[in-house]
Amino acid sequence: MAMKNIMSVDLEDYYCDLPFSEWPKYESRIMRNTEMILDLFEKYDVKATFFVLGYIAEKFPDLVKKISELGHEIASHSYAHIDLRKVSKEQFEEDFLKSINILEKITGKKVEGFRAPFFSINKSNYWVFEILSKKISYDSSIFPVRTQLYGIPNAPRFVYKPSLKNIVNEDVKGEFIEIPMATHRIPVIGNIPIAGGFYLRFFPYWYMKLGIKKMNKQGNPAMIYIHPKDLDPEMPRIKEYNWYYYYNLKSAFKKFEKLLQDFKFGTVKDVLVI
Repeated sequence: MAMKNIMSVDLEDYYCDLPFSEWPKYESRIMRNTEMILDLFEKYDVKATFFVLGYIAEKFPDLVKKISELGHEIASHSYAHIDLRKVSKEQFEEDFLKSINILEKITGKKVEGFRAPFFSINKSNYWVFEILSKKISYDSSIFPVRTQLYGIPNAPRFVYKPSLKNIVNEDVKGEFIEIPMATHRIPVIGNIPIAGGFYLRFFPYWYMKLGIKKMNKQGNPAMIYIHPKDLDPEMPRIKEYNWYYYYNLKSAFKKFEKLLQDFKFGTVKDVLVI
């Protein structure tokens, strides 16, 4: 029987990489794009973990409630899509607690997971995990790659229980779980991201498929992610956004659907039995 991988959705709108104060200027596209994803998941019998912005949940509570009632898992993606490299411990904790309180009130279910916006965890802010571990069971913020924007290249590539003092070190005595984003390792070159999002649009589909199959052959589920905006070829142009926000948007839907056809997917809680 084929291994079940983990499907996740970072539930945020296309303008959410801008400063929070700028968001009211933009018209939302979250309903249309999320409904499209939900239709695909129903078609291919996929359950996913939705890492939801508290702001989006506050603005569209019926959407988040529907996602939960369809059997998908609701986890936190912060409240205001903050970059954890640019905030204090107190600012992060306030934002995080605000997000899970909103999500739990809407769904009536305990939030168990978190993903940092911009994958913004590095050696300067491992303190994030001490705050998270007090309230939830797992995190999925670590991208074991080296890019100009983010990444911890020496972090473990597969699901592990980290030391809360140094997230790249495994500590099997711990309870808290880290679920790194999927990568394909090439000797000498290093880890290549194949987890979805921009990488779904950038790499040819066969390469992503090859990498996931290799992970599964080694007995490891792949953590895959998508943003609603990744599947929106009509996403409005924003002058502050770089080229990669718009690269290959027209091809993404077919590639994502092929991914759902070729692999089995479930939520974090389903796959890891949390």
